[in-house]
Amino acid sequence: MGMILEFYRLSDEKIIKLKNQSEQSFAEYLEQNYASVYGKEHKENDTVFSLDKTWDVIRFLIIEADKTEHKILSGVYGEPLNGSFYNGYNFLFSENVKLISHTLQKIHYEDLLKFYNEEKMKSQMIYNATNFQLKFLKEEFEILKLAFEKSSQLDSALIINIG
Repeated sequence: MGMILEFYRLSDEKIIKLKNQSEQSFAEYLEQNYASVYGKEHKENDTVFSLDKTWDVIRFLIIEADKTEHKILSGVYGEPLNGSFYNGYNFLFSENVKLISHTLQKIHYEDLLKFYNEEKMKSQMIYNATNFQLKFLKEEFEILKLAFEKSSQLDSALIINIG
């Protein structure tokens, strides 16, 4: 599993175009325009939202905290653009971004801590956050919420780079 996860904000139409390209072509486009700090679309906390090592713990916690009937937050990291879930690119169209954002905005950091259980995370092969890393969890959770909130407000889709 990768140590970094990034969200790239772009349009539904752009994702459709990327899905119709070869894996190499869309990977090069995303690397050059979003992943690279010199990319023309790379604007931190606007078009690019980066999470560090705690992303898998955050995913575990928000799914545990999700009170919706269909556990909508289990789809927070989208579906594969092409290839596999890990070490690749996933996507969420704007409609799903809005649904997830609506649910995500109702969760507060303190709510997540109620579900922090290292034993349960270990049994589910979740990256094992320690107390030292807990201080980063709040900041990373706020970045996740910002990515969805901003994308939802701007009717944008998201590409998720797990790598």
